[in-house]
Amino acid sequence: MNFINKENLKKIDWFTVVIVLALVAFGTVALASVMAKPFDGTESGFADYWSKFNVEYLQKHIINFMLALAAMIIVLLIDYSILQPFSMWIYGGVIGLLALLFVFGKVRGGAQGWFVFDSLERAIQPGELSKIALIIVLAKYVSAAVDEHGSLKRFKDVAVAVAFTLVPFLLIVLQPDYGTATVLLVIMTAIFFVGRIYWIYVVAAAIIAGLGIPAVYLFALTPKQRQRIDVFINPDAASDDAKYQVNQSKMAIGSGRIFGKGFFGEQTLAQLRYIPARHTDFIFSGITEAVGFVGSAILIAAFFALLIRWLFIAARARDNFGTLIVVGVVAMLAAHIFENIGMTMGIMPVTGIPLPFISYGGSNLLTNMIAVGLVLNVNMRRVTKRKRIPAGL
Repeated sequence: MNFINKENLKKIDWFTVVIVLALVAFGTVALASVMAKPFDGTESGFADYWSKFNVEYLQKHIINFMLALAAMIIVLLIDYSILQPFSMWIYGGVIGLLALLFVFGKVRGGAQGWFVFDSLERAIQPGELSKIALIIVLAKYVSAAVDEHGSLKRFKDVAVAVAFTLVPFLLIVLQPDYGTATVLLVIMTAIFFVGRIYWIYVVAAAIIAGLGIPAVYLFALTPKQRQRIDVFINPDAASDDAKYQVNQSKMAIGSGRIFGKGFFGEQTLAQLRYIPARHTDFIFSGITEAVGFVGSAILIAAFFALLIRWLFIAARARDNFGTLIVVGVVAMLAAHIFENIGMTMGIMPVTGIPLPFISYGGSNLLTNMIAVGLVLNVNMRRVTKRKRIPAGL
């Protein structure tokens, strides 16, 4: 096993480390602000402010981060190529957990997607971990096809990769959790694109999607899920109940104006509980209320810079397997960022997708930090000169 050494340490991407830690720190401050009891302006010292914080959530969030950080460091220790022979074990283990949810899982947010450990006051969502498992297994099989044939062109290779995606996709849809399931499709699409999939498969997928999406809307979605899409497509025709979440979110975003009210400000809409799921799905609304247009634009720019940096790392990976791992991670985070921020503004359907490194949630934070570990791993073990058949990046 190729453990980390001094030469590898010199290749740590400190840009990624700094941005990720800054995002987590910013998210912790945002969480403390939106979950606090309303401030009224009479606070005069630390004790007054501390008495209004939701200390329980802060403690859990910090513990979640420490565990996730430990997982990230473990991922860094071993050369990422070691993951190839174990990819099916990782994938199979996660599929087993997804199947067990239908026997032992608990319902949260309308989806039976959680293992809850009451004695530990903790819960884990295997659907989050399925993203990492899918990235690894698809990177292995698509990179093998690209190495051998120069592109993803054989029907057998495409069919196997699609099957790898559909198994967790269907298990998660049955929970039902359409947001997480959609992220799996985004990951697959990005890896296929970089693997230079033949155009005929793209045309076939477009035809299937064109026929399948209306059928899913009419026959597979629940009335509540259809309402969320109706709000997105035609807000004026949707019911007041269906528009409630989005309207409250947009009200908070608008109240932040240019520079915001500041964290721990007086009587914010987030603290007054006007924002639904203010610490998870709609935390961006509370953030924009606090830091305004300027602050939220800086946050989006930080995410954008991180994703661009990771694409650069993908292009410099020593092999196609490394490239596709990083591309899968970029696709995963980009899907979360775009959907989460979009739904808070009413320009995307509400799907319950958290904002990476910012939203409260141990499973999502664990998944994101493992993903960071994979990216840093690939970057540290790059070589100056490499011999490989370039993927489509």
